[in-house]
Amino acid sequence: MIEQKLRNLVISGYGSELKKEGDLIKVTSKEDDKVFRISPKTLEQVIITGECSVTSGFVRLLVENGVDLVFIGRNPGLFARVMRGDHNFVTDLWRTQLLMSEKKKLEITREIIDSTIYNKIRLLQGLAKNRCIDVSDTVNELNKHRGSMREIENLDVLMGVEGDSTRRYFECLRKFLPPEFSFEKREKHPPSDPVNSMMGYGYTVLKSRCEYALFLAGLNPYEGVLHSSYRNRPALSFDLMEEFRQPIVDRVIMTMIARKQISKEDFRFAPEGCFLDGDGKKLFLDLLYTRFESEYKYKDEKLSFLDIIFEQAKKLANAIKNDEKYASFKYR
Repeated sequence: MIEQKLRNLVISGYGSELKKEGDLIKVTSKEDDKVFRISPKTLEQVIITGECSVTSGFVRLLVENGVDLVFIGRNPGLFARVMRGDHNFVTDLWRTQLLMSEKKKLEITREIIDSTIYNKIRLLQGLAKNRCIDVSDTVNELNKHRGSMREIENLDVLMGVEGDSTRRYFECLRKFLPPEFSFEKREKHPPSDPVNSMMGYGYTVLKSRCEYALFLAGLNPYEGVLHSSYRNRPALSFDLMEEFRQPIVDRVIMTMIARKQISKEDFRFAPEGCFLDGDGKKLFLDLLYTRFESEYKYKDEKLSFLDIIFEQAKKLANAIKNDEKYASFKYR
């Protein structure tokens, strides 16, 4: 698949060639012998998920125009990003992140967890309304967790609340899934079933967008608040992701399954895990990027989810830099 979704160019499949042609990107698809020419000035991100031929001129053209270039492997947890080598990313804001007080971290963590529980509730309620399935017990428990967080002053205890909320959410999500998808619980490495496979892939794409937004906002994606910072883990990207998992990725997955747009036959089962392949993968990416570009009312104006992610990154930067209260994203 070669598809431009407004500010994003998505390349999947095998055999495509990407090169520089003057001031344009030339993309040749070997699958259907089509040629596309795109100005890098119209793009924010190029994401490559298949086996492609990429020239150094193509890479330089993207870097010179500030276009984010991301490669996602067959294992969706593996991806690489092309970064400029002549730009100092160590800013005063990065230093402020490192010196952030535990009290401030706790305040931001509480807000992020509150939003992710709220967004879980809203998705479950939306699914229940369409399918006439009772989710009241789970919703009541999740609301209790939201209420209890106001009194918690310990990060580990807060993480326990978040973990229990996530477990209850996935247990309830099973009610809406057909038996053929065999979803039991969230499993990451490796994904053992179609739902975990799509979640892993979708969350990886979401993480790339959150990380890009944090860079643009001047933050260090590797210095987390909610998630622990260690080694090469982009912990702050995972933090920002929490606000958008349900409204973007989970919603697309559950909609595709409800509409029978995806089936077990779209997945490859191997000893190393379950992987989305072929036309199913193309459709999933198409619908996922359509969701990224869909508009939502945000602060009295309609913005795409891509813009909302960036706005939330800027809010997080202001909360850290100016000691402002952080307001997380709550869907509907």
